[in-house]
Amino acid sequence: MDCNKYSLDQCAYAIFKTHEPRSPTSLVILLVLVPATTLPFLFQSPAGVVARAGVSFGVYYSALSACTVLYRLSPWHPLASYPGPLACKLSKLYMAYISQGEKQHLYLYDLHKLYGDIIRTGPNEVSLRSTDAIIPLLGPFGLPKGSFWDGRFPANRARPLISVRDSKEHAIRRRPWNRAFNSTAIRNYEPLIFERTSQLVDVLAKQTGTVDLLKWIHYFSYDIMNDFVFGGGTQMMRDGDVDNIWPQIESSQKVALFLGHVPWLGQLIFRVPNLAKARKSLMAYATKLAAARSARRSTHKDLYYYLFDEAETALRPLSKEEAFSDSLLAIGAGADTTAGTVSNIFYFLLTNPSAYARLQDEIDRLSDSTLTYDTQAGMPYLNAVINETLRLLPVVPSGSSRGTTTETGGQLVGSHYIPPNTSVFVHFYSVHRDPRNFSSPDRFLPERWLSEEERIQMEPGFIHNPSAFIPFSLGPASCVGKNFAYLEMRMVVCQIMHSFDICLAKEFDPAVYEDSLKDLFTMALGNLPVVLKSRS
Repeated sequence: MDCNKYSLDQCAYAIFKTHEPRSPTSLVILLVLVPATTLPFLFQSPAGVVARAGVSFGVYYSALSACTVLYRLSPWHPLASYPGPLACKLSKLYMAYISQGEKQHLYLYDLHKLYGDIIRTGPNEVSLRSTDAIIPLLGPFGLPKGSFWDGRFPANRARPLISVRDSKEHAIRRRPWNRAFNSTAIRNYEPLIFERTSQLVDVLAKQTGTVDLLKWIHYFSYDIMNDFVFGGGTQMMRDGDVDNIWPQIESSQKVALFLGHVPWLGQLIFRVPNLAKARKSLMAYATKLAAARSARRSTHKDLYYYLFDEAETALRPLSKEEAFSDSLLAIGAGADTTAGTVSNIFYFLLTNPSAYARLQDEIDRLSDSTLTYDTQAGMPYLNAVINETLRLLPVVPSGSSRGTTTETGGQLVGSHYIPPNTSVFVHFYSVHRDPRNFSSPDRFLPERWLSEEERIQMEPGFIHNPSAFIPFSLGPASCVGKNFAYLEMRMVVCQIMHSFDICLAKEFDPAVYEDSLKDLFTMALGNLPVVLKSRS
């Protein structure tokens, strides 16, 4: 009887250890049906069915848990030599719990300061801050996406590009995105962005008193991403957030971050009706926009044009489900990340008057007619301000998941060996604030991105390591919309500063703003209250 039970425990443990089953069917078999097979052997009497089941399942789960805990803490575990909190070594549920405090980036930053360049953040997961990890993990021949992405999206539906783990499939799925973001296409988006930026300036000019700049930049970003993806269809700057989109985006991000840490739970959650409501509501809203776009032709080549292969030139067109999934990804990811970075740019400028004055002077030396894509791309201080903002507050502060597999084998990263079937994160926030990469790492110093002479004037031997600057990740899985984001950020910053003198509202507290920063995988923010005065 007991031998049967313990052999079943060992078999189940071996399966969990080697394969990490996540499908509901596998979990039901291993956690319900297998222990149920021992019921006839525990008691000969038919009485006490509930007690019998309780004992059977209790013994089974206790033995399975004991085996798991002992192995994860044992010196024989492949990650045993890497330091980290005990709770992290035991279960990823602990990092899932930490993520709901919305300060995961600071928690990992403190762990790296305490333990060093590599820390164990899960039973089979590590976080790295060493620049030695960047190319091997993220570069041209880096690792595929990690298991973090399995929990964020339903397994029974087409997944968006960002979550495709197979490297060959990812390369195929990325082709229409590459066409949508090549240099020719980017230039064609300039009039679209200029029109929406002009609308934003007009809307801001009508505001009186204290203005929440972040709110209006959120509205602007959402409208412009819908123009880019679906050729239009929204007027959030005109009508406000009548569909409650932004609270739903933040809510769905928080849930997705939790489920990314425990992928097996994510696959269960997505199958339960009325759970993940915000995500499902967003998908329904995007479905309406996609349906409206499919019923008409856009006046310009939008992302929909490329994803749905309206030119009929793709060798392997995306399925309708894949294209729709990518459309939804573009709106959420593009609007949220750009809006947050633009808000952070103004936060740093307004709390650093000398930087504000220098950028204002650079903008004022150009007329309206010369504030074009090429001109803005060549403005050294503007680009230095953007880069310094992204260094201090990267869009994805805790990094994007990569992973070794049985096929890739282990990976030697500097002096650290990453065994097969290990999830790996390069912690962008820690890399960007490492004094080995950047002198005065916690200070806002756009001058560090200018000439060597300017850096020497700040401090002899000033350290500046551009290869440690990875706000858009790196390699074949990096952010494909990087150039579009720079175009949008440059244009909106230039137009707002060209049109208004800006100062912080009297009630503004920088400490409150910084405390409002949330790591929800991407960075979420609080309010940015300012007072605007027309310069015309």
